Amino acid sequence: MIPTWILVLIGYLIYYVYNFYKKVAKYPPGPTPLPLIGNLHQVETYNTHKQYERWSKVYGPVFTVFFPAPTVIITQLPEIKEALIKNGDVFADRPQGLLSDLSKIVEIGGVISSSGSSWHEQRRFAVHTLREFGMGRNVMEEKIMNSVETLFEQLDGSVAAELLDMNWPITLCVGNVINELLLGYHWRADDCEKFVHFKEAFDRLFCQMYERKSVMLVKSYPWLKHVPYIGYIGFHEPRENIGELIDFLASEVEEHKKNLDYNSEPTNFVGAYLQELKRRERKGESNENLTESNLVNTLSDFWMAGMETTATTLRWAILFLITHQDVQKKMQKEIDDVVGRDRRPTMADKMNMPYTSAVVMEIQRKGNIVTFNIPRCPSADTEIGGHSIPAGTTVLPQITSVLDDPESFANPDRFDPTRFLESDGKTFNKTAIDRLVPFGLGKRQCAGEPLARMELFLILVSLMQRYSFGVPKGGSMPDLTPIFGATQNPLPYECKITLRA
Repeated sequence: MIPTWILVLIGYLIYYVYNFYKKVAKYPPGPTPLPLIGNLHQVETYNTHKQYERWSKVYGPVFTVFFPAPTVIITQLPEIKEALIKNGDVFADRPQGLLSDLSKIVEIGGVISSSGSSWHEQRRFAVHTLREFGMGRNVMEEKIMNSVETLFEQLDGSVAAELLDMNWPITLCVGNVINELLLGYHWRADDCEKFVHFKEAFDRLFCQMYERKSVMLVKSYPWLKHVPYIGYIGFHEPRENIGELIDFLASEVEEHKKNLDYNSEPTNFVGAYLQELKRRERKGESNENLTESNLVNTLSDFWMAGMETTATTLRWAILFLITHQDVQKKMQKEIDDVVGRDRRPTMADKMNMPYTSAVVMEIQRKGNIVTFNIPRCPSADTEIGGHSIPAGTTVLPQITSVLDDPESFANPDRFDPTRFLESDGKTFNKTAIDRLVPFGLGKRQCAGEPLARMELFLILVSLMQRYSFGVPKGGSMPDLTPIFGATQNPLPYECKITLRA
């Protein structure tokens, strides 16, 4: 006779499995998940975004993967626009939980993982401040060109070398742009130990958050963070790296408070934020959302969102121009014709440089660096692509699939800037530009997009104006195979750099 407890256990398991698949049926179709682990046994840990593209061909542009919590993946531009633009208000929030908590020091803090009124106020203030710096007094452009001068100092000293790794010079250049904009000071190439330490912690964090299945397990089952080893690698170790970044930025804010003149015009983001806090304090206005803790969280978000993406895109830019010398020469000719050699390029030059602008667009498309976009969370039951999506579901608009889509970009594996130009070589192809969405879409579109566009144009044009890049003598063409991670990095490469005659 079978013991009663075994019968009860069997009954419970049958009930659990029945309810699990009943829940699965509520979501768009996808690969069949297993109880407890979902699809984790099927998810590839390398080039996962490419696996999404393959699954999309089987299940359609809207499908569900269980990590083991359900995540709806959207891979085609029409359905992404349906979600993020047509239903933008419904998809304005971020999913909350342990994964988003990793990057926050206050509840619903910062601009990346926050939602509701806190997100609205942080983003509104950030966008307004960045617009003031970039559009009003060209502070942003000046800061970028200051960083370019430091980049030139590094590269001029390496011209005689046969081999040069561009990774660190580009990283420091972009880091200086962000640091000047946010904190108001500049690192010298020979005195940047603090930045090196900061960047190393930053790299470890990205690797841990986006490449470990343990992080997804802890997200789905928060109690696992108390389990030895799994809890450490899935939550506590990434949190420790976040702590290093937060401690550095919090100390920077304290230093600003000691020296800030609250009556002068701010020249960096921290100064502008602190002055706004003081203005509200003097008027007796509520500071519920704008606080010093939220300032630190917002600084952390800007670093995470703006540092690696822009630096990685520029590393790809040099690589593409090395392997496509015809594009490099044609770009340099346009720079010479419009800017010349005797003055700095400015953003005002861009309108007269269609080919160079098309090169930057194609670099962003072909580099396609963000393997996983930041997820959304519908605030109400909704329907996308004919599929019902319950409120509170994690939804991942997969931009990499759009930039790789042969229906949007013919021969997507080919590097071809002219795809963004009409046959006259001067008029932009509006259809192609509409499909170029590296910064996302809708209400949560990247707040730092104007800065990133300015950086990419000014830094790349400055480099092409001054130098030529090529394969070292006796060397072979670099391998264009990307390294999978939170961003798709190029394989390490060395190049030959020469001052243009």
